[in-house]
Amino acid sequence: MIDISRLTVLTDLDGTLLPATKQIPDEDIAVIRRFQAAGGRFTIATGRTLEAALPYLDLVRPNAPAILYNGAMIYDHSRQAVVRTKTLPANAEEYLRRILSLEGLDIGAEILCADGTYVVQMNDTEAHHISVCGVTPHHTTLADMKKDGWLKILFALEPEQVDRLITLVSDMDFPGVTFVRSERIFLEMLPAGVSKGETLASDRARFTNDSGILIGAGDFHNDLELITAADVGICPSNAQPVVKESASLILEDSCNDHAIARFLERLLAGETFGLSLSVN
Repeated sequence: MIDISRLTVLTDLDGTLLPATKQIPDEDIAVIRRFQAAGGRFTIATGRTLEAALPYLDLVRPNAPAILYNGAMIYDHSRQAVVRTKTLPANAEEYLRRILSLEGLDIGAEILCADGTYVVQMNDTEAHHISVCGVTPHHTTLADMKKDGWLKILFALEPEQVDRLITLVSDMDFPGVTFVRSERIFLEMLPAGVSKGETLASDRARFTNDSGILIGAGDFHNDLELITAADVGICPSNAQPVVKESASLILEDSCNDHAIARFLERLLAGETFGLSLSVN
């Protein structure tokens, strides 16, 4: 049988653990509880902010630290404590001004800090994003925005405009930061080198002991580093092609069909999926 106590599962939320309804089914929570009761560690690795992730953390009750803000924060839900943050450099404000001045793009923009979401430019895409996430935003201007503690900046645009923005920023000089597409309608600016995978690799001991096995699950571009940094990378059937190419295992089910819960059930039943999982 698999030694469940050696396994830590870190899963993305949107498009991986969460179905289109954005609600974790009760039956999935029951499976997570069984996995944890068997000694397994289960936690979340998401681009969401602390405020947006907390309802899911309260449901899941992770027994390992969570990765938030696409790697810019490690959060221990059991202690309700921020363990580590990495912030954008001071010149991120200049970068943000340059991007917002680009012509021909309808850009929504928010600055994400540990204490909340600060919307500095609104559009329809950003307004929809705020409503879906269920956060209470602080509406401000760049002139009035506090100058420190920026964990990431999110740009919200229509998908074809995100394509264009990616092309434009790739031709511009932005030292000290990195960009990642976290959904069809989002491009994010993060501190250089920060990702879910970098956080997992650099702080491995926080998530498992020396003999443990890390399983990373995700579906989109911002999950690539997570599933490649983990010992085993998995993705639901609805994952982007580039993620499927990098995964150790493509699950048969989609996020709408309990992909992660069914994976856990099969682990609990002793299935190894042909992977190098620790067994007795």
